[in-house]
Amino acid sequence: MAVFTNNMEAGSSLDATGAGDSQVSVFVGPCKIKLDTGDSRFAPFRNVTHALTGGSSAFHSVVYFINTNYMNELKWGTTDPIIVQDPEEQVNVHVRAYGLFGVHIEQNDPGLAPIQARKFLVKVVGTRSQYTREELTSFMRAKILEYVPDLLAKSIIERGISVLKISAYLSEFSSLLQERLSAHFDSFGLALDNFSFNSIKPFEDDLAALNQAKIVRQTSILEAQGNAAKMDIESEALARKRAREGFTYQQERGMDVMQSAASNEGGGASGLMGAGMGLGMGVGVGGAFGAGFANLANQAVESMGAGATQPTQPASAQGTACPACGHANPADAKFCLECGTKLERGKACPACGHVNPPEAKFCLECGARLGVPVCPDCGTQLPGGTKFCPNCGRKIQ
Repeated sequence: MAVFTNNMEAGSSLDATGAGDSQVSVFVGPCKIKLDTGDSRFAPFRNVTHALTGGSSAFHSVVYFINTNYMNELKWGTTDPIIVQDPEEQVNVHVRAYGLFGVHIEQNDPGLAPIQARKFLVKVVGTRSQYTREELTSFMRAKILEYVPDLLAKSIIERGISVLKISAYLSEFSSLLQERLSAHFDSFGLALDNFSFNSIKPFEDDLAALNQAKIVRQTSILEAQGNAAKMDIESEALARKRAREGFTYQQERGMDVMQSAASNEGGGASGLMGAGMGLGMGVGVGGAFGAGFANLANQAVESMGAGATQPTQPASAQGTACPACGHANPADAKFCLECGTKLERGKACPACGHVNPPEAKFCLECGARLGVPVCPDCGTQLPGGTKFCPNCGRKIQ
């Protein structure tokens, strides 16, 4: 490919055919470029101009010849380690990467070739008179190392692939990064034909630490699974044992409690309480075990005798029993302390002051009739509204 440039301002700067006056003209394939300086009648004036300028033409022109052969099997590699975070172990790892790439400058498309050639001359070659293959290769490697670390780290995180497994995804990563790098190379007038990873390898120390972290994690998982399986096996074995012996888990817990209660030392009262507890739990165990424990509890109760019974408290100390829940409340309580039910206080004898049940018609202590006022001194029944006793003359409140 030949690119002809001059300092003339007329015409299009991207003329693909090279016809007319232009600043840049691109010729694909063998060509001959002739610079016509104008009408020969003005040759004497041009000779004078050349004499004044030392033989240099006032119309500067440059022709660039660009090698459009495909450049394949070019090697690239990272000089500094790339820091990436392993998605599985959540640790930072330093990796190296290297591979191959290939580029070319478009020449087959007559509409695209002038555009790509101008990009290449302006952004890559610049004002240098020569630009070698080695210089171009170094330039492209520098651009690869500029973009690859960021793209590789993002791709690993987005795909969620561990560094330990990345060797199985080299082809996939190669295609992915070639697609993303093509746009960057196109801005310099270059077409990226291929790009590949030959290896993505972590440093030896990082690889050992990563393997150790994975071993610890897998060990913890296996231990947790083993403990869960052990508990399942033990639970199934206990369930089969209970099924063979004819009792359930609840019944087994009841027998454990009974055994603990039987091992506690105490006096006669505590022994009676333990026997009563054993009697109640033995009924709940069921089957042959329940019957055996119930009989044992009954025998314990009979052997203690009647001397271990607790003395009952007088009615005045026991208080008022709630008719709804049976809770024993203080004697002066008006409502049940357990359920809130209103308590009926009974009838007080006007003669002796004894509190009788609400339905009583006569005092249980002195036999006086209840509901009819009587004199507190002599016990004479008083008609309604009496202010003084007609028998002894005491004033009635």
